[in-house]
Amino acid sequence: MSVDPHADYFSHDPEDGEELSDDPRIREQQEYEARMRRALATKEDPLRDDESTSERLRRLAREDKDRSERDRSDGSEPDRSGSGGPTSN
Repeated sequence: MSVDPHADYFSHDPEDGEELSDDPRIREQQEYEARMRRALATKEDPLRDDESTSERLRRLAREDKDRSERDRSDGSEPDRSGSGGPTSN
């Protein structure tokens, strides 16, 4: 069995569901990475007509802000999963 010398088996995988770091600098970067990944166009979630990735990033930020304000006014816990769906308890 051959081993790829360039494979980093300890590298960060954003899909692995790790908890966010306690270090505020690392946490900030993890949150930024999650926002950027969410803003990227995918086959399942393509960009709207005449929308750039930066415009989508701003739109998603506005939607998240509106959602958190609605959650706060409803008295429910905000969704921190990044999925944008309702929370399940």
